[in-house]
This record gives sequence, structure tokens and C-alpha cells, in this order.
Amino acid sequence: MMRAWVRGVPNCFDGAIIGESGRKPDVAKARLQHDDYVLRLEDSGLDVERVAVDESHPDCVFIEDTAVLMGDQVVLCRPGAEARRGEVDAVGEALRGHFEVTTLTEPATLDGGDVMVINDVAYVGQSERTNEAGIDQLSEVAASEGMRTVAIGVSGVLHLKSAVLPVGGEAVAVARGTVDESKLESLRLLRVADDERAQFSALPLADRLLVTASAPQTGRHLETLGFDVDVIDVSEILAADGGLTCMSIIER
Repeated sequence: MMRAWVRGVPNCFDGAIIGESGRKPDVAKARLQHDDYVLRLEDSGLDVERVAVDESHPDCVFIEDTAVLMGDQVVLCRPGAEARRGEVDAVGEALRGHFEVTTLTEPATLDGGDVMVINDVAYVGQSERTNEAGIDQLSEVAASEGMRTVAIGVSGVLHLKSAVLPVGGEAVAVARGTVDESKLESLRLLRVADDERAQFSALPLADRLLVTASAPQTGRHLETLGFDVDVIDVSEILAADGGLTCMSIIER
């Protein structure tokens, strides 16, 4: 059985780092939405392991930013927001024993939300949170696993996966004007509705594609293309600049 690692919503979640257009999330509602999310992972056949909540880190629910799985290895990240670097150790302990561990070192910064692995390619966003040194260090691990790395500049959004979401196979949903799409030339590009860019997120699972309820146009479009769309409400996660991928680390 494939595994997924998650971390719950802390009581201090309303103190999470949010952009200028964000709002303080409702902690109780966010916790219910996260519980629903975990149930969907379990229903899809994943063995979900929970890392203890850290009340000193409001963003700890966004576990994806702390570690990247690459084959038999895990890369422990060095988040671009200094306040989040204390989230990494507990996640590393949970993953240690399952994978060979590499830890990124200064001056590298890298958030897992900037990494999208499809087949033997690691697409890495160069964003406000991920720098060139972080991409270089990750590339070394990728190469040792027989993977190549494609660096992609990101603009107008927090992470690569805020702009480009894998939806299954070699298909990705792309928000217009956020990345150099020529770097994605080997993939099937699908469009996120322009007015849903900030509200769309997706997570492909073995038997379904989770899609945010707040992006109905894009969800319906994906359904017409044959995807088995499972709509989920994560409004309070989106309020804190999160999405569906960032709440789990999934073994592929």
C-alpha cells in the first residue's frame, strides 16, 4: 500500500503567512476541511501517516513544503520563509527509515510546493521561496535517481504548483501568464479558467482527481475531458495561500 504523510491544522493556523489578497482562515472550519481531505486520501487507498501538529508553526499543515520524495530518496527542504524552517525536522524524522535522506544546506532555499515530479522529470519553480542554489542541490539528487531537472521561472503566484497542477499522466492544468510554457512542452497543457486562478487546485489520486469546489468552471472542463473529478471544499486552506497538493507528501 502506498503511503501519504499529513500534518494537522494547529490552533494558531489563523497566524499563517498569507499574501496581501488573503484573509485569516477560520481555524475550526479548516480543521474539518482537513479531516475531509485525509478521508479522501484514505478512501483512495493510501496508508496515511500523521506527523504531530506543531503549535509553534502556524503553517505546519502545509507539509509538502518541507520535503520532496525522489525515488528512494527524500530531500529535506530549506523553506524560503525563515519562520517555517523549524517545521522540517519532525517531518524528516517521520520519513527517515523509509528513504535515504538528503538535507539542503545554506544558501539554498526550496519549498516543496515548487517541485512537480512527472515521470523522470523534476520541474522546479524559481520563485520567491526557491532560489537557484536550492534548484542546483535538488538537481544533484534528481540526477542520482536518473531524473533530469527543468527550472521554470514563476511570476504572480507563490509556488510552481500555484500555477501548474498535475492532473494525471502527463497532463497539467496551467494558469495563463504565470510560467514560461515552453518549459512544459513535453506535457499536455490544460487551461485553468482565468477568473479561477487563485481558487483552483487539484490532486491526482489513484482512482480520482480531487478538485477545489471554488473552481467550478475548471472542474467541469476537466470532467468533459474524461477526468473522474471529486470536488472538495478547502476554502480555509486557500485563504492561507494553500492548496490540495501542499497538505500531503504522497509516495508515488
